[in-house]
Amino acid sequence: MASLMMAQISDLHIKCEGELSYGVVDTVAMLRRCIAHITALPRRPDLVLATGDLVDSGSAREYATLRRLLEPLDMPVYLIPGNHDDRAVLRECFPDHPWLREWQPYLQYAIDELPLRILALDSVVSGEEGGRLCEARLAWLADALSAAPRQPTLLMLHHP
Repeated sequence: MASLMMAQISDLHIKCEGELSYGVVDTVAMLRRCIAHITALPRRPDLVLATGDLVDSGSAREYATLRRLLEPLDMPVYLIPGNHDDRAVLRECFPDHPWLREWQPYLQYAIDELPLRILALDSVVSGEEGGRLCEARLAWLADALSAAPRQPTLLMLHHP
């Protein structure tokens, strides 16, 4: 298998510019520093996995801020929702990410173009902090795994 370098970012909780999370944390500034670090690496990642709680309240304004913050990344960025995200708004704000619309009502997809197959699983249960994979999502996973049983595969999701 060819070498593949990935970066994972999670629990960004991006708020609108100038707003502090819990009145204390400047998540926008923190993500800017994180992205500056990623782009300054001597060997930059081939892709970035953003594994949930991308924004804090699921608003279009927060996703617009997130989108602007991610612009310096010139590699693919694969998104998956967390319990603070809104699937519909996420899809609307990232129309250039066609994989976000592959499977309704959940946000699950397979990336098969890489040496390592990535299966993104939506573990969000609306209105709850914890996550769960229901029968439909587990059936999707079983089908996706059986479609390429010998391919090295990484599962990407927000909740443990």
